[in-house]
Amino acid sequence: MKHCLNYSKEDPNYILLEKIFKIIGSQKSRTIIASKGVKNVNMMILSIKIIFTAIFFNTTIEFVVSELKRDKKLQKFFKINEVPSALQISEFMSRFQPDTFVKITNSILMQTKPIKRRGKLTFIVDATPVDLDYNTKRKHRSKKYLKKQNLKWSYASSYGFYIGFKATIVIEHKSAIPVAILIHSGAPHDTKIFNEIMENLRKRRIIRKKDIIIFDRGYYKYENYQIGISKYKIVPLIFPKEKFKLQKLKDKLTYPLRVFKNKKTENQAKKLYETLTKTLIQKIENWKRYKPIRGKIEDFFKLCKSGLGLKKIHKYTPKSAEKTTILIVFLAGLITTLGYNSKTALQKLSES
Repeated sequence: MKHCLNYSKEDPNYILLEKIFKIIGSQKSRTIIASKGVKNVNMMILSIKIIFTAIFFNTTIEFVVSELKRDKKLQKFFKINEVPSALQISEFMSRFQPDTFVKITNSILMQTKPIKRRGKLTFIVDATPVDLDYNTKRKHRSKKYLKKQNLKWSYASSYGFYIGFKATIVIEHKSAIPVAILIHSGAPHDTKIFNEIMENLRKRRIIRKKDIIIFDRGYYKYENYQIGISKYKIVPLIFPKEKFKLQKLKDKLTYPLRVFKNKKTENQAKKLYETLTKTLIQKIENWKRYKPIRGKIEDFFKLCKSGLGLKKIHKYTPKSAEKTTILIVFLAGLITTLGYNSKTALQKLSES
């Protein structure tokens, strides 16, 4: 989204940013930010606004700051009288761990547009590699150096070799709002982090019984189907691989022992397990019908990568790169809460 910073209230880009700034600066958001341990809430809000502007217009924080100092109209748009330096912003943001930004992001998105609970919901899970854009041709990065930085060479079939980490995002299908963000150093296999994703969603009370969670085939493992149903009581629609055998899955989906521990609830527990199993089998038999639904998260990632610069991040420490990734997802999430959540809208934003 390359764009000069000549402010105009008729400019569609600034109209969208103004709506985003209103959410960030609202009393609810201020309360959330303060509850996460941030003492200087005003500085946090201003820093996020400046970083969002840099991301949105595909420029640098330094350039946004210089434009703010030059343009009084832009200062008025930001609702500030004094402009901090880029160094002040960097030093302030460095005080906080990435997890703080994850909590702020999750809480503000959920309070901005709470998920409407009318029966079961569908969530979509996917991950993307995040390249730190190290110039390895100019300067070699040894394994020892990368280990000190909690980094390593990783590989993704759709990306090739890279130095960075993996960002896993969960979105609610209809709204396309991200409800969870998980960051992992390197590229752990999707099957290994299935349980961690589900535990995150359960602890934060995002998922409920009978919800449908759609995963691509990277998460494929017979055990993960079992875990999804028996432990989390959801329908884990993991797209199967070619070697998948339906009868083998049916044989594995037997009642867990915990069903028989309480005689009073045994029948109810069995009925729920049978319902979840039946629903899963039906959906797996017709899993190709759900590919267009899963395509929603691909459009969301396209917005993050092509529209907001997630494909390559020009940061040189894991923490700063993680924070930038989280803020990119945060900005994309706010955009979807404002109604830009259709396939056409997401594609248009990612290409503009």
